[in-house]
Amino acid sequence: MKHIKIYKPPDGPAQAAEFIEGLEPRLRDKVVRQILYLSRTPLPELKEPHYKHFSIEKYQSLYELRERGRAAVRIIFTPCPNGDYLLLHAFVKRQKRDTEKALEHSLRLLASLWNHPEYAVEYTVKEENRK
Repeated sequence: MKHIKIYKPPDGPAQAAEFIEGLEPRLRDKVVRQILYLSRTPLPELKEPHYKHFSIEKYQSLYELRERGRAAVRIIFTPCPNGDYLLLHAFVKRQKRDTEKALEHSLRLLASLWNHPEYAVEYTVKEENRK
């Protein structure tokens, strides 16, 4: 089983983790299931509609996890050389430009990881206190 890592800058929380935790419970559960599936699946088996590999040369190292509920949730991620996956940026897609902005932001995060690999930390799903 592969590990899921998440980008966490030293001066703040991990954006993708906070985004996932802030989703409505039903949609959050669906996203977490997709992340768990991602950790058990080889890269070539990640296919649409739930996963998309970007074919534009500039973004070829990036993938998108897709889930729908009341909102279209997207998480930009990349495979690591050791086989793990790194979640970079999560967002709600409202218009086409949202994906382009997220891809550009993700490339900036990847660039900062070259200098600071310690920003990639293990992602753990926070359990909710359900009664």
